Amino acid sequence: MLALSLLLGFVTAFTVFYFLVPSFYEYSVEINEKRRRDLSKQIEVLMSRQEANKISRVFVLAPIVLAIIFVLIIPNLKLKIAGVAVGLALGAWFPGFYVDYLKRKMKKKFQDQLVDALMIMSSCLRAGLSFIQAMEAVVDEMSEPASREFSVVLGENKMGVAMEDSLNYLYNRMGSPALQQMNTAILLARETGGNLPLIFQRISGTIRENKKVEQQLGALTIQGKVQAVVMILLPVAFAFILYKQNRDAFELMLTTHEGHLMLLVSAVLWVVGALLVIYFSRIEDY
Repeated sequence: MLALSLLLGFVTAFTVFYFLVPSFYEYSVEINEKRRRDLSKQIEVLMSRQEANKISRVFVLAPIVLAIIFVLIIPNLKLKIAGVAVGLALGAWFPGFYVDYLKRKMKKKFQDQLVDALMIMSSCLRAGLSFIQAMEAVVDEMSEPASREFSVVLGENKMGVAMEDSLNYLYNRMGSPALQQMNTAILLARETGGNLPLIFQRISGTIRENKKVEQQLGALTIQGKVQAVVMILLPVAFAFILYKQNRDAFELMLTTHEGHLMLLVSAVLWVVGALLVIYFSRIEDY
């Protein structure tokens, strides 16, 4: 009977390792490769394709690395499983969050550079240069990301893409309202005529006025942002003070099942509250 049980156990283990493990490995490799390609496409807006591929490979390994780190730093054996889950979740969420942060940062910098770019193009057009030559002057005189983005527009135009389409592609990448105004002005000037340098100058003035309004809104909402930071840090500070002042009472949270459950619920509610506070204290683009 014992031999039969061992035989059945061996056959079961062999079947699992022979059929399920390779299938799971192939499936995980396929998922990771798809995720790497998606991240690489998003990062290509920020840097060259070679650098984007390198960073995307690092991002694919982030869940595994964070899971291992949580296993090493958590002493409690029961909490290691939860640590692995948290590490995998953070590793899957962090790359997308970091890429979105870099994209927002790059778009904001491009929006700030667009004033100077429009002024350069306006000056070149007043001097009698063509629109293509004016854009080449922007590429030569400005830094990234403006020089890179306008260089892409020029490269697409040289490959046969219509200028209107190239500018629309630029707007889809940057999403700047002022850029949409510039594209509309260029399209109307080509079809019906118009004083394009004057239009560029007016768009630059509009961007400056919008920036002043944004700065005023930021100054008016600074109190809400400070309150948001205080409310986010308050639970952590309270738990630290309680642990220092009454360690015996706080030990129940670390040594009992009910305490672990309360800590888990508190952490989830803290994260949800922090996200809501950040969401309501931010200023939407307009």
